[in-house]
Amino acid sequence: MKRFLVTIARKPSFTGDSIQGHRHYLQKLRQSNILHDAGGFADQTGGAYVIQTDALEKANKIVQMDPMYIEKTSVTIR
Repeated sequence: MKRFLVTIARKPSFTGDSIQGHRHYLQKLRQSNILHDAGGFADQTGGAYVIQTDALEKANKIVQMDPMYIEKTSVTIR
């Protein structure tokens, strides 16, 4: 399994409406042994999480289902 770092940066248009859904989504990933670690930045500008999967394409599909991605925050996967 490979690990991928996902970073989230809040854009000025961020409403916060997706936070609860995002947290719920991360919990589902944790229960499925996909989420390795997660946390918010101390300055409240975003956060990051690490997912485990076997390919970048799968990682991208996982991230695209995150409510933070859907809200159009700035999400990057590495």
